[in-house]
Amino acid sequence: PPGPVVVVAAHPDDETFGAGGLIHSCARSGHSVAIITVTDGEGARSDLDRPGIVRRRELRAALSCLSERYIQWHRLGMPDGNIALHELTVERAIKTRLPPDATLIAPFEHDGHPDHEAVARICIELGKRRNVPVLRYPIWAWHHSSPAAWQSGDFVRFPLNAESRRAKSRAIRCFASQLDSRYTHAVMPEHVLGYFSRPYEAFLR
Repeated sequence: PPGPVVVVAAHPDDETFGAGGLIHSCARSGHSVAIITVTDGEGARSDLDRPGIVRRRELRAALSCLSERYIQWHRLGMPDGNIALHELTVERAIKTRLPPDATLIAPFEHDGHPDHEAVARICIELGKRRNVPVLRYPIWAWHHSSPAAWQSGDFVRFPLNAESRRAKSRAIRCFASQLDSRYTHAVMPEHVLGYFSRPYEAFLR
């Protein structure tokens, strides 16, 4: 619908994998787009020096691939892996950054990652209280979910044109720390990437 789009991510890169094409398309069509990252994702690569800084740098590069226009980015800086202990703080922070006519894009509440699911719970409840639509994007659920997990909503398909797919592909490649398998197993291995190169993105509503 018309109005701002606010994309919430538990970690930098979730917004790109789950909704990068949507972000690109909305920015191109003139929507105001804002990104909220709840953590810096510092827990994914403990072997890196200052991993939170690395992840933030990667996100800035990815957003520049997704839009030539300015995309607002709000960093909450909560501890990676422990969002469930800070749900009230996160809810307040998201609420102050959510325009009344926004569409809220959030993680999937059965995604199989505790941070994703905590952020999803917060956004779903906030959507009910503020009467704003909430669309949820799966990440890990594509790879290791069971059919029962998908019963909590109806899927909608957001088609991506060639330009959006190229922009999303470039943005994904910015997250080298998550794709690198030279020194450790890749956080996002090659066999999972296919879920995010489709000619569409799928959301539950």
